Amino acid sequence: MDPVAVDRYVRALFNAATSLSHEQLVEQDLVSLKKELRRSGLKNFLENPRYPLRIKMRTIEKIGNMFSSTLSANFLRIILLHSRTGLLEQISDRYIELHREAKGIVTCNLLFATQPSEEFLILVEKELKRITGMNVELQIQTDPEILGGVRLKIKNHVLDGTYRKSLELMKERLLEGQYT
Repeated sequence: MDPVAVDRYVRALFNAATSLSHEQLVEQDLVSLKKELRRSGLKNFLENPRYPLRIKMRTIEKIGNMFSSTLSANFLRIILLHSRTGLLEQISDRYIELHREAKGIVTCNLLFATQPSEEFLILVEKELKRITGMNVELQIQTDPEILGGVRLKIKNHVLDGTYRKSLELMKERLLEGQYT
């Protein structure tokens, strides 16, 4: 994945969608496209060099008719012309994230060893809203392998306060001769 290219394409698409007031329509189109890429063989077809560009473009024309915004179809053509179809899923994810940020919503991924109580989650959500200054959408996962504690991911920032991580750091320090 090329994060710089993904960011460039997403920002260009988002700016164009904003100028047309199509942010929501483009998001819906990208969600549908992402599902279709996973469901069918479309991703493999678009990335396969055996098929000529003109055949791929005809396919894009048919797919483009299903989109809510013509901007989405035009964007897909540009991605195809620049041989960036491998980035489509990442572009979709980043666009959705950017659109949510523009609406003042941030997704926070939390990983616990066991399912936390509803009261605790309400407190966490309230504190994260205060810290970020945005509306917070919590995505909760559990993994008994972390033993305890919590791992928080907001955008590209990860705070790992899991017991497993603490034990790994302690082990590294002991092996390096650091006893603090």
